[in-house]
Amino acid sequence: MIGVELDGNQLDDFFQELDTLPPRLMLRLNAALGPLLYTALGGSLQKHFSGSSPAHGPAGKVLTSRSGNLFNSVMASLQTSVQDDAITISIGSSLPYAAVHEYGGYAGRPGPFKKKTGHRPYLPARPYLNPAMDDLVAALPDLVDQAYSQVADTL
Repeated sequence: MIGVELDGNQLDDFFQELDTLPPRLMLRLNAALGPLLYTALGGSLQKHFSGSSPAHGPAGKVLTSRSGNLFNSVMASLQTSVQDDAITISIGSSLPYAAVHEYGGYAGRPGPFKKKTGHRPYLPARPYLNPAMDDLVAALPDLVDQAYSQVADTL
């Protein structure tokens, strides 16, 4: 599985503000934050997928979507949790080709090939997970403010 995780070490100053919240409020904040993060992740991933491309076409510098499986697997992987005074966010994909698209590498199954001219194409790195997580990190303070406003309205 390829994945990216964000925890309190990356946003120490931000999470110090959360230290003052009681555990009950942190749980409610996590519940309100989940849908906001899901929406933000979908928007961020759309920037890193350039649309659709023909099957068996050349791999360009930007990731394209043929079936939508990679996009959907990342969206389905979004997890948030609250432990003590930290919110943990993780995204990833369990698809076998997810890492090849993120970091680059040889696509397809290794030989032997039916044809003598068969080979495995090399795909250049076309990052989508790390940039999407960077976008979430940048948006997180605003998203937490929105979630906190939703929670505060119910108190």
